[in-house]
Amino acid sequence: MNMQARIQSKEQVKKASGIALWSILNLTFLPGLSFIMLLLQRSKVQPESLSARHLGFAIKLNLAAAAALIFVSILMIMLGGFNSGWTWVFVITYFVLVHTVFIVIAVWALIRAWAGNTVLSK
Repeated sequence: MNMQARIQSKEQVKKASGIALWSILNLTFLPGLSFIMLLLQRSKVQPESLSARHLGFAIKLNLAAAAALIFVSILMIMLGGFNSGWTWVFVITYFVLVHTVFIVIAVWALIRAWAGNTVLSK
């Protein structure tokens, strides 16, 4: 386990927690709007700070979730369209397996932010 040598300031922990929360909101209740809020945070964080590392992770995570959703949508269209019986198989499988994994990772990032830890070590 990688322990950080320095203690993060309360301001950095608060910013990182806010970024992680916007990431969770983008994956759950406010898609799109929350992603715009994440992008607006890019100019407000200091490079190589705790919040910058959480922001980079949050943007990558949400872009991966969007790519997965687009992939599943294209797959549904190619395999019979939205009127096919397989549509619900893809939708339920995506939300139960894939989307849930993205949400759990975002919650894990929020817990790491609360603890003042980076999401991934360099």
